[in-house]
Amino acid sequence: MGFIVFTFVFFTLSSVLAKTIVINGEDDWAPYASASKNYKDVEGLAPDIVKAAFLSQGIKAITRPVPFARCLHEVEQGSAIGCFDTVMSSETKDLYIFHATPLFTVDMVIYGSANEPKRALTFKDLEGKTVGTTNGYTYPTEFISNKKIKHSPGPTEKSQLEKLASGRIQYAILWGLTGPLVLKERPDLAGKVKPLGVISSTGLYLSFSKKHKEGAKYAALLEKGLQKIMANGTYAKIIDNFNNKYLKAFSL
Repeated sequence: MGFIVFTFVFFTLSSVLAKTIVINGEDDWAPYASASKNYKDVEGLAPDIVKAAFLSQGIKAITRPVPFARCLHEVEQGSAIGCFDTVMSSETKDLYIFHATPLFTVDMVIYGSANEPKRALTFKDLEGKTVGTTNGYTYPTEFISNKKIKHSPGPTEKSQLEKLASGRIQYAILWGLTGPLVLKERPDLAGKVKPLGVISSTGLYLSFSKKHKEGAKYAALLEKGLQKIMANGTYAKIIDNFNNKYLKAFSL
C-alpha cells in the first residue's frame, strides 16, 4: 500500500512539470498491453514501465491504444514517435530506432493439442508443421525466417487457439501469459489445447520512428529512464506488482 501511495504522489507531482508526449501502444495483448475500457489509455506491464521511465526524465507519456499493425505502420510513416511492444529481429532492426535495454523479457510459448505431452521443443521441431502466428506481430529471426515452418497467420492470439482447437493448425505461438488468460475466459478451448513448453525467451522494445524528427531523441531518453528506474528500485517494484497479480495465478 505504501508503494502505491508513493507512486500516486510521485506521478501526480511529477506530471505537473513534465513535458507531455504521446506513444502508441498495442490495444489487444493483455496482460502486457491492452486498451482500457474507455479505449483512451493502454494498461499493463509495458505502459507501466514506459510511463515510469519517461517520467524519471521529466516526461509524461500518454499511451494511445492502437491495433498493432497500425501501431507500427504509423511509426514507420513518422506520424507517431514510437510503438510498443516489438521484437528486435532481422525484419525490424533496420525499420526502427531501438533503445539498448529491453522493456522486459517474455517467453515464446508453443501450444498444441491437449493430448500431446509437455516437452522441450526447438524451432527445428516445428519444421514441416503448420504453426499459428498473429498478423502484424514481430517474432525472432530464427522462427520467422525458417521457410520449413508453415506459418499460418490469424488476427489475434485467441484466434490461434481457436484454429488449434478445431484442428486447422498443429501448433500455435503465444507470448507469455496471454494464453492462460485466454483459456481462463474460454474454458471450451482449455479442454482442447494446452501449452507444451517455452521455445524461446526474448526482449521486447518500444520501437521509435526513424522518420519522426524526435524519434532518436526520445529513444535515448527512454534508455536513460530505464537505467534510472532500474537503479532506484522502481522497475523492480513494477515487475513484482505484475508478477503478484498474474504470474502466480497463471504460471506455465
